[in-house]
Amino acid sequence: MPWRWCSRRWSARLAEKAGAGGVPFGGMDTMPDIAARLKVLERVIADPPHVHPDAPNGSAWRTSRRCYEFLAGAVTPGARTLETGAGLSTILFTAWGCMHTAVVPIPEEAAVLREYCETRGINTDHLSFDLRGSEQALPERYGDGPLDLVMLDGAHAFPLPIIDWFYGAGRLRSGGIAVFDDAPLPAVRSFLDGYLELDPRWEHVDGTRKWRAYRRLSEGSLAEHESEQAFFRGPKPSVSRRAVGRVGSMLPKSLRRVVLPQ
Repeated sequence: MPWRWCSRRWSARLAEKAGAGGVPFGGMDTMPDIAARLKVLERVIADPPHVHPDAPNGSAWRTSRRCYEFLAGAVTPGARTLETGAGLSTILFTAWGCMHTAVVPIPEEAAVLREYCETRGINTDHLSFDLRGSEQALPERYGDGPLDLVMLDGAHAFPLPIIDWFYGAGRLRSGGIAVFDDAPLPAVRSFLDGYLELDPRWEHVDGTRKWRAYRRLSEGSLAEHESEQAFFRGPKPSVSRRAVGRVGSMLPKSLRRVVLPQ
């Protein structure tokens, strides 16, 4: 199964292979192919749930279409998926027949998404919500078993994206996928660029400036000793700070505290 579904033209060609008729939301168990999932994606984008009133479109915050197309190619019915946050992706994972958990501490959002599924005939037998903050929910769910895909799109302030990755992506099987939305935000970008991009146990498989997807090449807990992170050097100090440090190293110790910033 290819990982990159980059162009709308290619997606439309795939969808045409499913036939001219519409794909019922409840039909994913009998139509487990990419074309059927892309048709469901088109229907949800055209008729989104009104779950985020503060979103620019008045209905739901969303990532790029290409990310949803990637997700359609990365899962099949029965896939074990988890996301932090909730929205269009929650509907899609559910309609695609995944065994899905959404961690979102806003009961009203969960209620809207469940009602959307019910009124459109989407089976929610394998959809569950954890109505707690991810920093509380994910550690307590750590023993719930392996996952095939994790979408990290909840809180984006430091250190929450790292907590979500540690406890959420820590449950991924070898070959499982972690998807990060809002990659330009500082807490997300600094972690991805400064750590995950350097770790040979994670393969960058797709993404844009808005989002990134990585395949895990290991499994088990992400807790480890620093000796296992020889690739990690941390952020480099600025040129000016390095220059100040060099000058400071030449000063007598008695003057360093006075001259150099603490």
